[in-house]
Amino acid sequence: MSRVRDGRARASARARFGTLLLAGALLAGCGDSEEAKLAALTEELGTLRAGLTQTRAEVTEREARAKTAQDALAAARSEQRDAERRIAEIEKELGTHATDPVLFRMVQKQLLDDDDLEDVAISARVERGVVTLSGVVSEEKLRERAVKLAESVPGVVSVQDRIQVAGAKAPD
Repeated sequence: MSRVRDGRARASARARFGTLLLAGALLAGCGDSEEAKLAALTEELGTLRAGLTQTRAEVTEREARAKTAQDALAAARSEQRDAERRIAEIEKELGTHATDPVLFRMVQKQLLDDDDLEDVAISARVERGVVTLSGVVSEEKLRERAVKLAESVPGVVSVQDRIQVAGAKAPD
């Protein structure tokens, strides 16, 4: 019996030893898995930290460019406001200097100095800044040219076109 007991004890010890080996192997495997997981996370952390440094540098650079663009935009807006203010001042001043006789002389000078219109008889009349053009021209483009010239004179409020094109129906 003692032999049987010894055999059973040995078998039981072997079974426990096998179980311990299996548990150890499983634990060792888990340890490898945990170590692999730790190594992967450490590598990912390093990559992210390196990327974060680069991303921070890019953000800083883009913020600097945005600041430069904002400064340029502010300067352009300031120039625009200055130009608009100056235009308003000049338009106001034009109103005081652009009397009907002055506008008449300026319109006549524009018409007489234009090479395309030198042989054309166009008369101008000015009343409260409104120029009325009349006469006869040979082509539509000459009528349009005369109107544009009169409109280009500073202080002219509007232009009434009474110019006729030879052979065409008179304007209303």
